[in-house]
Amino acid sequence: MSYDNTVVSHSNKYFANVASHSTSFFFAEIKFKKAKASALIHLLRSGLKVRTQNLRKLMFVSIYIVSLITASFVGISFTTTAIEENGKITYSPLAEIVFLNNTPPAIDGDLESYVGEWENATIHHASFGPSGNRIDLTIRVQSNATHLFLGASYVSEIFIPINTTIPVGDSYNNQTHTWYSIVFDRNFDNRIGYSNETIDDAIVINYRKEDSQDAYFNGTTPDSLVLDVNMTGNENSISALTTELDDFNRYEVSFEVAKELDSKDTDGKDIALKEGETLRYLFIVYQNSTAAYKYTEITSEVTAWNTIHLETVHDYFSYEEDLSNLNILTYISDSSNTGEQELSIINTIMSSYDFNNSLKKESEGFSITYDRMKDMDVVILAGSHTDLTEDQIDDIRFFVASGGSLYVLGDTSDENSKLNDLLSNFGFQIYNETLYSENIGINSTIDFDTNDILNLPYLTQANILTNQTVSSIEYIQGSAIRFDYENETLGTLKFGEGYYQFQEGDLYASINKSGDFYIDQVIDGVFNSTEDISLNNSASIQAALELQRGGKLLAFASADIFNSSNILKADNKYLFLRQLSWLLNLQHQISYENFIIEDLTIIEGDNVSTSISVTGDEGNFIPDIQVWVVVQELKSDVNIEYLNNTGDNINFEGIIEPAESIKTQFIDVSIRIHKRGYGYNETFLVEVFMDTSIGTGINLNILALIIFVSSVGLAVIGALAIRRFKVVPEE
Repeated sequence: MSYDNTVVSHSNKYFANVASHSTSFFFAEIKFKKAKASALIHLLRSGLKVRTQNLRKLMFVSIYIVSLITASFVGISFTTTAIEENGKITYSPLAEIVFLNNTPPAIDGDLESYVGEWENATIHHASFGPSGNRIDLTIRVQSNATHLFLGASYVSEIFIPINTTIPVGDSYNNQTHTWYSIVFDRNFDNRIGYSNETIDDAIVINYRKEDSQDAYFNGTTPDSLVLDVNMTGNENSISALTTELDDFNRYEVSFEVAKELDSKDTDGKDIALKEGETLRYLFIVYQNSTAAYKYTEITSEVTAWNTIHLETVHDYFSYEEDLSNLNILTYISDSSNTGEQELSIINTIMSSYDFNNSLKKESEGFSITYDRMKDMDVVILAGSHTDLTEDQIDDIRFFVASGGSLYVLGDTSDENSKLNDLLSNFGFQIYNETLYSENIGINSTIDFDTNDILNLPYLTQANILTNQTVSSIEYIQGSAIRFDYENETLGTLKFGEGYYQFQEGDLYASINKSGDFYIDQVIDGVFNSTEDISLNNSASIQAALELQRGGKLLAFASADIFNSSNILKADNKYLFLRQLSWLLNLQHQISYENFIIEDLTIIEGDNVSTSISVTGDEGNFIPDIQVWVVVQELKSDVNIEYLNNTGDNINFEGIIEPAESIKTQFIDVSIRIHKRGYGYNETFLVEVFMDTSIGTGINLNILALIIFVSSVGLAVIGALAIRRFKVVPEE
């Protein structure tokens, strides 16, 4: 009996127990056996005397038997095909997307220098000016491989930019004409400037002189707009134009700007916008106010933030995701490292990709429960979370065990025992004190490069959220992951492939560095080889766990790595985006099709034969993938067998013998698939009937054939009897 179920794509997050299609065929065989026995007894009793009524009964019985046998054969050879709806469709770009490779505009202030100059631009609408008297501003954005281009225009009833009152030689006298600033939210905090450590890039435009200057904001004080004297090359260019519209003193003001995507500024104050990344910007317009480079106040004439998402013109794999339908919950416990201001930057970055994300704080009384997590695609826990209750720990554990994705940014604190109570359910903990090396020193930056970061597909291959690879990260004031401690309840914690949360899983260190590392156990800030904890020549700063039912967990031993001060250092931001994409199951997933179970009914002692095709995102093969068939009795694994690759790294086949210890007549068979960095996938369960009543002498198909031939013979005998024997009338 063959069972062929073609599955185009199957989510590894949810599993369906599909009822076996063999039930109706099994009952048909039982009815057939009873009918055949009844017919034979009736013939023996009737002897050689054949009456009309008996002949009719014989004919009906024979036809009935033939029908049942035919149905039985159909059941034995029938192939069932159930096609799931394809879950892999085309990626939909965001409304703010700006495509690369466009023909650059002519930077001359004229928005229509040639036909279609800004035809491919993304259009943003904004407004500036005091409340009640806002002026509409239209902004056109496009890009090529090296520059970002912005073309802006608005209508002014009183034309301010043009005047001739600036004294000769007074380069900063600007009280009688308009200036502009384009501010780029380089630090992703949704604020202008704010601090000396996390500055925002800016272009200052002197409309009167048709000139632009590279600058940056380093705070919120009146002198926070600073001239960037260390710029290399001509980073920005501007041209402006004024057109009189009518006799009512109305003018159209337009200007065009070109800005380098990556200026290689040695001081790092400029944006470095790369393909696949997002960036927010706004305009500040200074009318009739002092706006010199070094003494600019941030006034009310500020537009709202607009978002740029820089992409090439191509489809990402075969996925279509409306990212606004993906829900992310960030739950923080306030501390010096994990306060709202420190971690709001990751919320801003996620918002720029249009994710539906929210930030909740433990200090505001928010209680994290399973009901609040169940509809989340990713939950981010940041901090020590000392107030976690046992019920909340159970809810988070169940969320991950049932297929949810959890991202933990652990705070180094001697009070993070509650967080460790949670993490110990998954096989590891975070050390409570700071990681350091004798050579580097405590509270110093530790650099991790490609040799220290596990070569996983979501970190190295093309990605929906960013095309930038992760070659190095900076780790500051963090701790380390502990895999090897003893626990009275759990025993020695496992590492690698094993059972976690009552299912198969794979626990590993995704970032690990060799070296003479210690934990500052006595918190004295100095190296002490006898009192501090030696990590035996290597330190793991991130743990990863993949679970059979689709759950994923990533845990950093620090929240500092992604706070506002550090996320823009090295490749920290790209690491966050790539790991977020993996947790969201956007890419690097395992798909299967052509899942076949050869026989749905087997005789005790026989094997179950099966085959399947396994592919990656684009139908490509996944090297070194593990594929195995599992036999379950009463939903518990009793036997597994790895399948063999047929040579193309896509098709797998093999057999499995049900264990002798099985007591029931039905077993469940499924195939599981795993590759580190891709996670797990599993087919649905198929019921297989183990027939112990027939014995091992005759195969069920052969037996059915014998009975079929016998029943045809009986039908022929009945037909001949009607023609050759005298019919005795019924008395």
